[in-house]
Amino acid sequence: MDRRQVLVVGNGMVGQRFVDQLVAADTERTCAITVIGEEHRPAYDRVALSSWFNGKTEEDLRLVSDELLAGDRVD
Repeated sequence: MDRRQVLVVGNGMVGQRFVDQLVAADTERTCAITVIGEEHRPAYDRVALSSWFNGKTEEDLRLVSDELLAGDRVD
């Protein structure tokens, strides 16, 4: 089976939502997904970023599941 290479440019909220939906739809695991972005941390909720000053942690704001981070579906 041929693997499709998918490149996602941007690691923000929209890019992460696309990755989540693609992973969910790709039940046969035919896509190799690479995400590139300026920041070196996983995607986070930029809209709620001000809540970081009220005690929210980076993990609280993260949009990426631990399962996706630990898996081999997305680079």
